[in-house]
Amino acid sequence: MPHRREPVPRARHMGHWLGGILLLGILGGGVVAAAMLLWENLDVRQLAPTLVASPTRLPEPLDPGPPAIRSSVFSVVLLNSPRNAAFFPDQGYYSTTVARWRGMIGDLGGELREVGSFEDLEGIDSTNVLIVPEAPCLSQRELEAVLAHVDGGGSLVFEGALGVRDESCEWRGWGPVRALTGALDLRELGVTGEGLFLTVPAGTPLSAGLDPGTRIELLPEPSLALSSTGPRVFWSDWALNPTAAGGGDADAAATAAIMDGGGRLAWFGFRVTRAATPRDSVRLERLVGNGILWAAGIPSAAPAPWPGGKQAALVVAQDVEAEYETAAALAGVLVEENLPGTFFAVSGLVSGDRPLAEALAAAGEIGSHTSDHLPLVGLSYRDQAVRLRRSQSELREWSGSEVVVGLRPPEESFDTNTIRAWHEAGGAYLMAVNQGRSASPEIHAWQDRTLVVIPRLMKDDYNVFVQEGAIRTERLTEAFLEGVRKLRTLGGLATVDMHTQIVGDGRRLDAVRAVAAEVRSNGDWWAATAGDVAGWWEARSEVRISYIRPEYPEGTGAEDPTGDPAFGDSLDAGLDGGGVATHPAMEFLVESPRDLTGTDLWIEVLLPEGVGDLKPFVDGVPVPFRSTDWGIKVPVGALEAGASRILSLRSTPTQ
Repeated sequence: MPHRREPVPRARHMGHWLGGILLLGILGGGVVAAAMLLWENLDVRQLAPTLVASPTRLPEPLDPGPPAIRSSVFSVVLLNSPRNAAFFPDQGYYSTTVARWRGMIGDLGGELREVGSFEDLEGIDSTNVLIVPEAPCLSQRELEAVLAHVDGGGSLVFEGALGVRDESCEWRGWGPVRALTGALDLRELGVTGEGLFLTVPAGTPLSAGLDPGTRIELLPEPSLALSSTGPRVFWSDWALNPTAAGGGDADAAATAAIMDGGGRLAWFGFRVTRAATPRDSVRLERLVGNGILWAAGIPSAAPAPWPGGKQAALVVAQDVEAEYETAAALAGVLVEENLPGTFFAVSGLVSGDRPLAEALAAAGEIGSHTSDHLPLVGLSYRDQAVRLRRSQSELREWSGSEVVVGLRPPEESFDTNTIRAWHEAGGAYLMAVNQGRSASPEIHAWQDRTLVVIPRLMKDDYNVFVQEGAIRTERLTEAFLEGVRKLRTLGGLATVDMHTQIVGDGRRLDAVRAVAAEVRSNGDWWAATAGDVAGWWEARSEVRISYIRPEYPEGTGAEDPTGDPAFGDSLDAGLDGGGVATHPAMEFLVESPRDLTGTDLWIEVLLPEGVGDLKPFVDGVPVPFRSTDWGIKVPVGALEAGASRILSLRSTPTQ
């Protein structure tokens, strides 16, 4: 559903403007907060041309592509329980739920067998994935059969409160869910008037094919939350902050784990049919599908979010508006700290200051904050196109750039006309709030072209000093560090944003120095200009990975530790004279339609248990890699447009 709030709200309505005027009249121009509030809104209301109907929602971004999976048939046993069908008041609910699971299993290549009673559950082969949709009511024998399957090394995927009621649907307790998930705390999420959200961080078995920090909205209804010490999909507010049920530490909405018996478990604390919108439904189905593939032990491969396999990305940006000369101070700090910066200038203000342009260009890139700082959202396409072309022309002349690719729209608001007009003006990206839809850039399409939206999910200096009324410089430092740590946890993009008339050239710049120290201490950040991030994200979005079934000489055996029958079980037959593996267990073709020569593409591979001896090769050459809790990260290097690499995973001899 649409939301009235943004992750970092900004004052934009007439009441704020009138309040600022009144306060200014009473207290005079010496009141800094009132002056800033006036700056935020005065030109907007007095000078804006006639507005057309403004959209109630942001334009929808394109969906990210799914991960590449090793093509392999896997066996699934699905519990379709008449007892549980009768438990729900809505008689059509259970059949709809089972049908959704049945469809997802089929789409993923699973061979499905449905069972309905404990007799059918007993003795299920551990090679089968047991999937249990919405089964609160289980007899003791049914529950024991499920537990025996897991204890015997079988994998389990289940939804909600499995087995918390007996065969008569009388309350048994949370014990079965606790025993299976290992949760120390488990609580119900009550229904409220607010939306129900979950957020998917990068780096979990459930994250493949979902951008870091993807937020999914569900229809408000009772759901479950449990405590989990490992990576998890968590319940959140609309700004991607974890929310724990009942004031405790139970915030996991979905988890994946390897069980003591060697099998795999995926648990979902929500109903899979209850996505709030079609867009949310697509993402929810991918999330649950990842859980099924994880339980089945199917390897997958997807581009890592950031170059070099980094955990997160950082952009430092400034709006160059009133008191624009102070932008040179931030540029100097960024050069000292070896951080690139992006400066969005109001071109009508700065065009006469050529030395400033040179200082900003030396520290990073220059983008547009329009020519006159008037808002764009709601204007006709023609009005927006005229304004953005004028700003392009002014900034090119001022900065000496051939083209200005970045736009930061005033009030951080944009619509489809903004996307189209900035396209036509030669732009490639814009930076604005995205209502917390994700913690990573978004791709928007216009005809045969795309444009990247760089989101801001952190507080900026305006939020801290104007909206919150902070006085101490340290409060800005605290807000920036809190934000970058949050985005690092999500594996997303941290945008540190400031304004020339607020940060100025004094002690408030110490907050930027603190961010630089934080980034250096972690060592897993990619710091870049907003333009570099946009170019990377657009090129990455078109990287294609496909599974290749390896071919082997006859007589090399018939069993692969990953489940591919083409792989030979004779290790010696797969080695050359120097003891190097020559026959891959699996191969993926990596193709890049766009140029990636300036960056280092890495691939994240999710691997099943029991193939820890697999080592990566790129075009037949062994490469260094990083192990993760769920697989490996592999560098495939810089690719020219149209280039490809073959990523092979090969079994190597143990010493």
